[in-house]
Amino acid sequence: MILEQSAKLRLLTVFLFYFTQGVPIGLFFYAIPAWLAANGASTVAVAGVVSAAILPWTLKFFVGFIMDRYTYLPMGRRRIWIIGAQSFIVAILLVAAFLSPGSSELWLLSTLGFLANAGTAFQDVSIDGLAVDIMAEDERAKATGVMFGAQVLGISATTFGGGQLIDTYGTGAGYLAAAIVVSCVLIFGIFMRERTGEGRLPWSKGQAHPRNKAIQVEAWAPLLINSAKAMLAPLSLVALVIFFLRSMPSGVAEAYHPVLATSIGGWGQTEYTNTISTAQLAVGLFAMTIGGWLGMKLGAQRAGLIMCILIGLFALGFGLSQDHWSNPILLTAYFWQIEFFATMTAVAFIPIAMRLCDARVAATQFTLYMAASNVGRPLGNSLAATTDAMGSPQLMYLVVAGVFAVLSLIMWRVRFPTSAPEAVETIEAADPLKVGQPVPKIN
Repeated sequence: MILEQSAKLRLLTVFLFYFTQGVPIGLFFYAIPAWLAANGASTVAVAGVVSAAILPWTLKFFVGFIMDRYTYLPMGRRRIWIIGAQSFIVAILLVAAFLSPGSSELWLLSTLGFLANAGTAFQDVSIDGLAVDIMAEDERAKATGVMFGAQVLGISATTFGGGQLIDTYGTGAGYLAAAIVVSCVLIFGIFMRERTGEGRLPWSKGQAHPRNKAIQVEAWAPLLINSAKAMLAPLSLVALVIFFLRSMPSGVAEAYHPVLATSIGGWGQTEYTNTISTAQLAVGLFAMTIGGWLGMKLGAQRAGLIMCILIGLFALGFGLSQDHWSNPILLTAYFWQIEFFATMTAVAFIPIAMRLCDARVAATQFTLYMAASNVGRPLGNSLAATTDAMGSPQLMYLVVAGVFAVLSLIMWRVRFPTSAPEAVETIEAADPLKVGQPVPKIN
């Protein structure tokens, strides 16, 4: 049960904890809102509960700094945070099961949703930091596929299973079942260890691994300085541009595709949501089983380049085919490819982000890259609203095509590292203000 000694154990760990992330998300983003709506809650009420659950995910930027600055090395760099976050999620779900707030107790439901997802956001950053710390180079593409696939499976399973339990036995049963699932993964986290010689719990016998001692930053100033150096390096800035823009098609889809499907395509609401949810589940399974392997075989940068080219071509073709937007086959195909490429671009780009991370500020730096990935969504929302208001909705797809033509050019001309930098403990580890390896230059 020592991660550094087993590739299968590392991938299993990523799968289990990402599956766990889908439990609070599935409950408070889907199952509980559906239960509220079925009990007569207004759209504003449902949106308030969901918004409270979403809020912790917008604060991940700060979590990374805290996690890189404070830890308990005799248990490893990340496990104290993983176990703590997982325990917190279990505790909140048990409290929710005990209280079982009714559909009119919106403030309590919002508070529980916020707290459960706050624990999940901490768990997410800690698992991402662990993956950057301990994954071998040839595992990273496969691991990203497992990450996204496992989370989608967790969301789908909780949405379906939680919904059935809540409908049959009440909300308490749904919360309790979720707590049991998360508890099982918590037990797994307690028994596994990051590196040889570390303890499983704070009171267990164990000692800090020399590698972790060498790279741990023990003051705020070095952490902030190292983070700034890492993020302002030329390749990091280029990567940020890619991450900023990669989710723009998803933003367009969220804002405009429901209108496109119902107003132009003549679909019903459930026909649209069923199409999207089926596509998400299929893509999640693909990412977990084939996507990561495919990204590893192609190489992260080549896979990213192919994804950017295809996204641009699909957007261009769809924008030029406005006269056929009422065709259900065309709409279904385009909706499916949006979900496919949204996941597969992440599978391609995340290994690149991991390779750019300095080990001492990995949680902070990786979290910043992931936060940047969400910026494209509001950009896509704004683009959809603006072009639709102008009476030229096809223009949004042409703009997306142009953006991804530029991203394709960047992915073609810029050479990102093909492996992570050497461990800092062997390179100037005594100087906490100096980043261990120079960042590779743009060719």
